[in-house]
Amino acid sequence: MVFSEVPIELKNISEDDIDKELMRVAIMAEFDAINMYEQMANLTENEDLKTILLDIAKEEKVHAAMFQTVLMEVDHEYLKVMASYSLAKD
Repeated sequence: MVFSEVPIELKNISEDDIDKELMRVAIMAEFDAINMYEQMANLTENEDLKTILLDIAKEEKVHAAMFQTVLMEVDHEYLKVMASYSLAKD
């Protein structure tokens, strides 16, 4: 996968769903970034670099949460799934 390309065929998505799909792609990109920064942090012996990488990974987690929050506002099915998952954990 090339990170600079959107990995969905927008012509196959209804106009009403494009923003939802873009948010899902953004969430995936954030999770990929989190994994990359955390893996790099685990590989380095340099504590300063490790701190920076883990801080950046934490910022990416905030970004992912922001996209998920907005997605739940516009995708009621996603909201229901997330709510049922949350209730199942309790």
